[in-house]
Amino acid sequence: MKKILTILSCLLMILPSIASAHTELTNSYPAEHQVIKEELEEVVLTYEGKIESLSTMKLVKDGQGIPLASVTPKENQLIGTLPNPLENGTYTIQWSIAGEDGHPITGEVPFSVQKEVKQEQTETKTPVTTKNDETKKENEKQEQTNEQPTASSSIFKNIITVVVLVILVVGGFLLLRRKG
Repeated sequence: MKKILTILSCLLMILPSIASAHTELTNSYPAEHQVIKEELEEVVLTYEGKIESLSTMKLVKDGQGIPLASVTPKENQLIGTLPNPLENGTYTIQWSIAGEDGHPITGEVPFSVQKEVKQEQTETKTPVTTKNDETKKENEKQEQTNEQPTASSSIFKNIITVVVLVILVVGGFLLLRRKG
């Protein structure tokens, strides 16, 4: 009986650290579904914990890869430097990291670029928009209001995992105690 209690107590101490061991994306610039209206020089992804040097990202537009000048993992951030300004359109940052525990994690962050188009003959600057662009903007605004922050959902998942594990361990202990 003492051996079982020792094993259960060890599991109880180890499981919360296992549940929170995986590094998750907590913030990004550009943010998910953000519309960028100025020149973008770099893409910055921030994670919950330190990431390993094998971590990488790529930028994709219409199924085609956009080369980055450099991709640098630094502490808990992955920084991609753009060699040229991005054209208007929809892009996706595809990332792949290895957290401190070595566990590979992948994800995507979609965003759009809609810079003003400069007209040389007139002095006023007006963005060129179509009804399709306006519909896209409305859809993006709606998606942004429906989103939940990544960091709080990650913490919530970890708390739920720990609570479930504690309930299982206590239930197992009570079951073993009842039989003994």
